[in-house]
Amino acid sequence: MPMTFLQALRLNARRFPTKPSVVFEGRSQTYTDFLDRVERMMTVLARRGIGPGDKVAVISENHPDFLAAYVAVTGLGAIPAPINYRIAPEVMADVVARSDSKTLLLGDAALDHADLFRTVVDDIVTIGDGAPQGLPRLSDLLADTPPDPPQGQDGTTIMLHTSGTTGKPKGALRSLFGMEERAIEQRFRPDDRALSALPICLSAGCTYTLLPLYLGASVYLMRRFDGAAALRLIEDERLTATMLLPAMLQRMVEAEGFASADLSSLRTLQSGGGEMYLDLKRAALDKFGDALMIYAASSEAGPYANLTARDLRRNLAGNCVGRPFFGVELKLLDDDGNEVPQGEVGEICTRSESRYDGYYKDEALTAETRRGDYLTVGDLGRIDDEGLLWFTGRKRDIIKSGGINVYAPEIEEALAGHPAIAEAHCIGLPDPHWTEAICAVIVPAPGAQLTAADVIAHAETRLDRYKRPRRVVFMTAVPRNLTGRVLKAELKEAVLALPEEETQ
Repeated sequence: MPMTFLQALRLNARRFPTKPSVVFEGRSQTYTDFLDRVERMMTVLARRGIGPGDKVAVISENHPDFLAAYVAVTGLGAIPAPINYRIAPEVMADVVARSDSKTLLLGDAALDHADLFRTVVDDIVTIGDGAPQGLPRLSDLLADTPPDPPQGQDGTTIMLHTSGTTGKPKGALRSLFGMEERAIEQRFRPDDRALSALPICLSAGCTYTLLPLYLGASVYLMRRFDGAAALRLIEDERLTATMLLPAMLQRMVEAEGFASADLSSLRTLQSGGGEMYLDLKRAALDKFGDALMIYAASSEAGPYANLTARDLRRNLAGNCVGRPFFGVELKLLDDDGNEVPQGEVGEICTRSESRYDGYYKDEALTAETRRGDYLTVGDLGRIDDEGLLWFTGRKRDIIKSGGINVYAPEIEEALAGHPAIAEAHCIGLPDPHWTEAICAVIVPAPGAQLTAADVIAHAETRLDRYKRPRRVVFMTAVPRNLTGRVLKAELKEAVLALPEEETQ
């Protein structure tokens, strides 16, 4: 049976008492120090009435006490509910309210909105280094409280909020993280010095920051990601492992000094959370070689496929996401629940030791993700004759054009091959004749001269007639969430709001 986060920390504090556990902005805590802080935090929270089943919301940038809160809250059998600190304050407050949180741990990034949060939660404690604005400061409470935590009630459940690409963030309760499976598949080890630069309020950031601590490795935590700073940290500290979103990796590649930086210490560079475009794949392979891997996952299902550098080199074009993840049973099913033949597109359904338990207080939505014992979030894919999974889109990315299902990612991939197109995103717009008309939203490459006619002409050489865009819109940027994923619902609203003369 997997260990809880608290059990793992206590064991690692005995195995590696003087080893750095968390290094943050030049300050280091040994495993002994970090365990002491976690147990003090457990004591403080227990005295504030937090116990098994209670929810504790956390709104903060990356900080060691945010990371400690994951271990402390679950150590009480309670449930941390991290919330994206970059969404609108009113949305944050709504998420806190819907999570039924009893206490809010509030970091510096959202302190200015403390009065708003007081309307939805009774108990607020500040974490971080900013002025507490009349609220109790966690560091002061910890300094005055000897560790005396209750015993025997620790768990692993966390309420991870989905990214909200199709609406309000949804609370997905997760108690199974498959830490051992991730370590085996993605080559994370106890002797790692791991860079943690993802926002730990998000699913991937949470999991891939807890994973090194679970294994007994050292976490080098960045408050927020900066490509040049990450390069220096990897080089100076000889870091060995990290997880970066494609957008973060792109910023690292574009940072001054990337070409000359000595990053040879990296043994594992795991990427995922969105498609990696061709030029970035080539640049990353040239610099990182076999350290690079790309995985597919969701907040609900956890990881379900992983692509090694060896397989990537042979499949650079398109969105190959690799072979089914270690320990994952994966099926591609049609709408009737039958497995599709090899090579055909089906809904990706998985069963593993890394999955969610359900959406909080939403049994109907939870039921929509179940296919018997298997879980799906609507991702679509096909498996080739080598056993490699190719991501082809999401059910919500299907455009119904003239009664035919058209997969938006297929069009986007074809359009992105044009040298003057930096990004191509396809949406379906209401149309009385076609039901939905295919609209291509194009972000031109810097300095490129591009017309709608150029885009249509390019599509004519690569796509069947029914898959070609009937409308082209040019934008300098498209709406994205914190992980870099395009917010298609917001993009559609933005396009519909444009005057007709601004589209072609």
